[in-house]
Amino acid sequence: MKKLICILFLTSVMLENINAQKGYEKSIEVGTNIGVGEYSNTSFGASMINGYRFNEYFYLGLGVGFGYSNALNGVDIDKYGYTTEYRTDAYLIPIYASIKANFTKSNISPFFRFNIGYTFDANQYIKDAPGLMIEPSIGVDFKINNKNTIYTALGFNLQHSEYSYTRNVGTTDSNWDITTKSEMLKSASIKVGFKF
Repeated sequence: MKKLICILFLTSVMLENINAQKGYEKSIEVGTNIGVGEYSNTSFGASMINGYRFNEYFYLGLGVGFGYSNALNGVDIDKYGYTTEYRTDAYLIPIYASIKANFTKSNISPFFRFNIGYTFDANQYIKDAPGLMIEPSIGVDFKINNKNTIYTALGFNLQHSEYSYTRNVGTTDSNWDITTKSEMLKSASIKVGFKF
């Protein structure tokens, strides 16, 4: 009888511990994407992420954010090779799926996260939106208690962007080649968040 009571007690403790690691989680984060490369954008913003933690190691969520960027919308290269960039205010609304894998279940837990989604610009029509966004990152969770965690993440952001590319191809000021470039602009991302 004592063995049975002991087994039931240990089983209930284990199940309670497992259930404590599962369920709905939400977090808010702030950060910046610092543009890298010949043509790039730097942005600042905040996001709210809601999702479900399946266990200590795996989380799946949906994020929505708001940010600002002085975004590239044109590049001119004159006949002497001098480059002029044209920029405009962009009010960014990213909507994305977030997959997170923790490597340990300790109070300080490194993780890998992958965000993929679509970014809209509140200043543009939907068809002219920046578009696809991909952001892999690595980070560390610092658990405060069973419900609250502070985390930091460093990553690499790829954001689709279109801009006009104008290049002087002759010896006079009126001989221009004008195209629209469509590419994934690169940036290093730095995020700090709070899970509650």
